[in-house]
Amino acid sequence: MKYPKLNISNWTPLLVALGAILLMVLFFRESEGFETKPSELDAIINKPEKSLVLFYADWCGHCKNMKPEWDATAEKVNTEKKRMLKVNVGDKTEEQEALLTKYKIDGFPTVLVFQNGTPTPYSGEYKEAMFQKILA
Repeated sequence: MKYPKLNISNWTPLLVALGAILLMVLFFRESEGFETKPSELDAIINKPEKSLVLFYADWCGHCKNMKPEWDATAEKVNTEKKRMLKVNVGDKTEEQEALLTKYKIDGFPTVLVFQNGTPTPYSGEYKEAMFQKILA
């Protein structure tokens, strides 16, 4: 059986569309819930603006229960002046362990308020109104 010769120019629209879809998936995956990596955290929290940071573990039931409220609030309040971020530190990687030690995190979920890189423990309810009040 003979196969037709492939003409690359016929594939161009498909490749462009697939590329656009891939970029959108990566963008929304990265911005959903405002997840950040342990290696990127210092650059974000060392600013004069307040940042509320959730340190969580994927396997933690309490974390799973609060993340929908956290994510919904983050979508509403995140701006250049206000930040709600979350960092997964439950996999016990070396980088995550360093953060747990640095910020004296011994349970999940843990929320800290950062301003100019200085952490302050958050002791309020894990509810939208309280998160917004802290960032006001």
